[in-house]
Amino acid sequence: MKLIFKLLFCFAAVAGAILPAGCSIFGSGTEEYPADISIAMLQERMQRATDPDSKYANANTYVQKQMLEVQKNFGDPVLSIVEVKFKRPDMFKTTILRDNQPVNSVIFNGKQAWVINYTNKTVSPIEGIQFETLKLIFAMGHPGVSYTQIFKEVKLSQVRLNELEYYRMVCTPKISGLEPYTIYVGKNNFLTKMLETVEQIKGVNAQYTAIMDTYAMYEGVMIAKESTTILNGVKQNYKVIHYKLNAPIDDSEFTPPQLD
Repeated sequence: MKLIFKLLFCFAAVAGAILPAGCSIFGSGTEEYPADISIAMLQERMQRATDPDSKYANANTYVQKQMLEVQKNFGDPVLSIVEVKFKRPDMFKTTILRDNQPVNSVIFNGKQAWVINYTNKTVSPIEGIQFETLKLIFAMGHPGVSYTQIFKEVKLSQVRLNELEYYRMVCTPKISGLEPYTIYVGKNNFLTKMLETVEQIKGVNAQYTAIMDTYAMYEGVMIAKESTTILNGVKQNYKVIHYKLNAPIDDSEFTPPQLD
């Protein structure tokens, strides 16, 4: 599941649409009160802030690459490239590379999904609750999709922290057994700041946190340029190094490779 939750962050970062969140940046003293906006209006303004000309919503494909830096204990950070590819109608692929060589991939062709381990030369199907989680993750990163389309229920409120105000959406998945996703959006800029959810690691619940640190415009789309995630004390920093809409991608990219 750890690789799948890493995917959640990568697809969230593509259009600044959603994010995951270890220790919440919003403490127990956070003030919560009714929102002064409807969910429909909030989604419309988020769309306008991140995709003003609907270039992302109308894209047939996209490719994004991020530099991933993982700091473990006191050693040197581990550097990787995370490459995300999408092709309509609903094909996704993410690959983690080190030293320009693929380490593992997750491929979703709309109906089936696989984990590819290039080191061990294995192809493993993703099934059950992991498959449902993956489908939801990919739906969240699909151009033009709204929260109310993909979640069973979305509860909206406002919160205030250190004089800064955010909209908070608690999104309940349609599939039983999946944890809610809590998404924080800036009240003044309508950009996602953070998303919180829970991952199970060896049967134990663990908070997963991702925070959008900075935004920048790429190809006419406002996306998170620099971001941070924390899971079980392990901090990961992401920085966008490539973003391209309507890049040529062959369908064969979304078929499991033959590994010798």
